[in-house]
Amino acid sequence: MTSSLVVVVAFHISLFFAIQRFQTRRPDFAYLYQAGRAIDHQRFAGIVELFPSLKSGEYSVETSAGELPADTMHPPYEMLIYAALALFKFRIAVPVWWACNLLLLTLTAFRLWPHIPNLRDKYPYLLIVIATFFPVLVAFVQGQNSILLLALLALCYDSLARRQDLRGGFVLALGMFKFVLVLPIALWLVLEKRWKSLAGFAAGCLALFIESVWLVGIEGVEAYVHLIGGFGKAAPERAGSESLMPNLRGLVYTVGAGMTTQKFLTILTLVVSIALLIWVDSGLRRRADLTSRFSLQILLAAAISYHFFPHDAAILVLPLVLLANQSLNEASGGKFRIAVLAGCACIYLIPFFVHLELGMQTIAIAYLALLICERIQPPDATMKAVALG
Repeated sequence: MTSSLVVVVAFHISLFFAIQRFQTRRPDFAYLYQAGRAIDHQRFAGIVELFPSLKSGEYSVETSAGELPADTMHPPYEMLIYAALALFKFRIAVPVWWACNLLLLTLTAFRLWPHIPNLRDKYPYLLIVIATFFPVLVAFVQGQNSILLLALLALCYDSLARRQDLRGGFVLALGMFKFVLVLPIALWLVLEKRWKSLAGFAAGCLALFIESVWLVGIEGVEAYVHLIGGFGKAAPERAGSESLMPNLRGLVYTVGAGMTTQKFLTILTLVVSIALLIWVDSGLRRRADLTSRFSLQILLAAAISYHFFPHDAAILVLPLVLLANQSLNEASGGKFRIAVLAGCACIYLIPFFVHLELGMQTIAIAYLALLICERIQPPDATMKAVALG
């Protein structure tokens, strides 16, 4: 693993310097940095007064049209991360955040390592594959928070596998900055009657709420809720960008755009998403192993997520790695092994060779196929033994 880490670090350092020529287009991180800077000036004005240089242009992102606007679509508790990064000059904050994401990706691999013995033994350079997964690279280049969510999900899975349910639920709650992905997993905790995990999840959500009130006050929290509520009438992304989403919404809009109204496509997406949610979760009791159930939930959450862009697909690393390891078990059937490994290969390779929109829809189709394949597998031997007993 050490040699793989060296290769990954060298690759990402090279990638970081290679993309600097494109930074005039401003990655997503620039807008998040501006939001963090606003928090510093509003909530931590004393620090800004103590260090007047924080008011200089080097601690701001300027464009030809003036200062770049802040990203207000992220919840207040998440802004604490960017408020800390905004204490650095922007040109320094970018590589610092990149390095933080590398550490988070390494933490993900470290936590998964004990749970994937088949892959660990047969593919010792797995970390390199994970670090060069297309959505992971997009998350790095854009400076998005998807790697953080991936690390939290890996910690959650590791905690549940070690029967540390309270900690697993608390860690899951920390990912609520992507609540459209986390809430379906929280629903799974309810269906599994993991009450300790739910207690941890509730405690984590309460802690995040208290932090939000501390940062922006009740008025700020209410303003954020109203902002999110308004997206029910008007989507936050620009029209036509749905085809970039590797999920059910992206597939429906890609196929149906121009054939019917947007309202009908929205209703169709909702109906299909609810049907898939019920169908997948109704079969949870057929699975005795945590790996299958947790992988199913992440794939399901990704599929039915309303807001799911290429960088968000970085979380697919977790179910793909777990399912690939599972497929290499001697007890796994040949058809299942071929389906999983072929699906993983398509998801990893195709986005590098085709147009972005086609690549994202390929990812969506491939992991939906894996979701269905995993769902319709016959009950394993352990579950049969329980049923017979």
